[in-house]
Amino acid sequence: MDQTFSGEIIEWRGPAPYYFVPVPDEDADALRTVAAAASYGWGMLPIRARIGTTEWKTSLFPKDDGYLLPLKDAVRKPAGLDAGDTVEVELSFDAMPRQVRQPIQRQPVVRPKGSREPVTPEQLKIVPANEASVEELQAVFATGDPARCSCQRFRMLPKESWASEGPEELAARLREQTACGNPKAPSTTGLIAYLDGEPVGWCAVAPRADHARLLRDYRVPWLGRDEDKTDPTVWSLTCFVTRAGYRRRGISRALAGAAVDFARERGAQAIEGYPDFVDGGSVGTPATFTEAGFTEACRPSPRRAVMRIDF
Repeated sequence: MDQTFSGEIIEWRGPAPYYFVPVPDEDADALRTVAAAASYGWGMLPIRARIGTTEWKTSLFPKDDGYLLPLKDAVRKPAGLDAGDTVEVELSFDAMPRQVRQPIQRQPVVRPKGSREPVTPEQLKIVPANEASVEELQAVFATGDPARCSCQRFRMLPKESWASEGPEELAARLREQTACGNPKAPSTTGLIAYLDGEPVGWCAVAPRADHARLLRDYRVPWLGRDEDKTDPTVWSLTCFVTRAGYRRRGISRALAGAAVDFARERGAQAIEGYPDFVDGGSVGTPATFTEAGFTEACRPSPRRAVMRIDF
């Protein structure tokens, strides 16, 4: 499937400057008819794009029932293009049957199936999420509740829910929050862990004030505490995701330790987490935090605690 259209370059007002060309509505409608067969996750469509004599591979981002074509600096700057310029774009898009594309979705390949060999922090490479590619972030969030939530549980506004916003919108918010794929962007949200070059885990760590739902008057973490909820110097470690096939090997514990350094290096005066004593789940277990140096600050419910480090 090939398409040609003209579009005006826009600048993304996210955590860092980025440039896109919106796909016109009529062309976006045509793409949606084959999207189910070709999208590799989060509704993104792999394509080849050409402007002038420059061709590159990328993926269309879903946005507001349409698509945005990312215009990377390596293409834009040599051509002298900037926001407001109109460009002629050629798209080449090969729809592949889902049964053919399934093996392309990243699966664990670096260890024997069923391995439970513990992983040490030294075996992992842990980096800010903006240094990871979109594909690597998506590989960690590929299945189950992580794919549905995209770590937005504590960030949603009043009356928002997983169902009302939908997985594609929540995934788009995560990409914006992390500035994923833009290593020059200021990085204040999240870490990605790699084992032997394969993305295997994530933790959400950011200023506490960035979590709108967390700031509302819930039992966790506020019961019995008298604090300025909007204090920008207090950070929260709210969520862990370990990729299927790598769980129960110590990856979350390594991420918790790295999150402490990540927050401190960015000016945090304290960092806290909210583990679950019963099953841990995405918020982590008390042991996950204890090994990273956290101590219990309070216990707002029988199964939940606030654990904290003051720097």
